[in-house]
Amino acid sequence: MKVTYLYHSGFAVELERHVLVFDHWKGELPKWSGDKTILFFASHKHQDHFTFQIFDRFQEYDKLYYVLSSDIKLSERYLEKNGVPKAVKEAIVTAGKHRTLRLSEVQIETLRSTDAGVAFLVTAEGKSLYHAGDLNWWRWEGESGEWNRQMELDYKREMALLDGRDFDAAFVPLDPRLGAAYDLGLCEFLKHARARHIFPMHMWDDYSVVKRFRESGNGRPYADLLMEIAYPGQEFII
Repeated sequence: MKVTYLYHSGFAVELERHVLVFDHWKGELPKWSGDKTILFFASHKHQDHFTFQIFDRFQEYDKLYYVLSSDIKLSERYLEKNGVPKAVKEAIVTAGKHRTLRLSEVQIETLRSTDAGVAFLVTAEGKSLYHAGDLNWWRWEGESGEWNRQMELDYKREMALLDGRDFDAAFVPLDPRLGAAYDLGLCEFLKHARARHIFPMHMWDDYSVVKRFRESGNGRPYADLLMEIAYPGQEFII
């Protein structure tokens, strides 16, 4: 399995028969064999997770699908207005919260985000992946204690649904903007699920946060599992 870090929360996972592209909005996409099935996932409509540019690849591959969170509203008229061919509409699958669906031998499950849209749990070719999107334990200094407490409850409720799950790769926010709370979401995830490889994301170009977590008391037990992301286009063979 080859994982390419695209940018921010964007990753491409290449398997033998499938390519799974998560939250691509910036960064260069690799070229893949034309006989592979390509699935683009967009966890929600925020501009740092979704762009109409993903539809530009529609003509390049015979087997291509788009799995989009239900908060991304795309009528035929809206697609046409943004220069997207009408045929793309047939390749779009909408996924709301707490759904399970199957597409081209790929099982897709969703969780409810604590911000917008969904998180994805994807099983393909015997590999299990978790992409959080913006599902995270967001604790902002500018918010009220009540708001932050509700965020904690909402996040822990979703993480409880992962009890006992085992992932080959997990893509989880490690956002330095949260200050001392930057690793709350990842630590809570690791209380409920196991991951053979952890890919931190949503770092806003501050890759030093990876080393910060690895060397922290919370992160040291997982240091060998944490992937050292340093630049867009970086590839990992796992």
